[in-house]
Amino acid sequence: MKKIEKIESLRKEINKIYKRIYRLQESCKHRHVTKKHGSNTGNYDPTQDCYWTDFICLDCDKRWTEDGSK
Repeated sequence: MKKIEKIESLRKEINKIYKRIYRLQESCKHRHVTKKHGSNTGNYDPTQDCYWTDFICLDCDKRWTEDGSK
């Protein structure tokens, strides 16, 4: 087996594992979540200021960001 074939085989395995992780995280209720609020303010043009919240679920390790500028 050539190196490139081995690499492609490993990538397929990695993708399968990522899909399993995704399914587990999507089924999680995210009951234990940490939140960290962030902002980029004080810009010369105040319309460029933005706010967001970073979340981490302590049960499944899912990490995501939500826009808070709206």
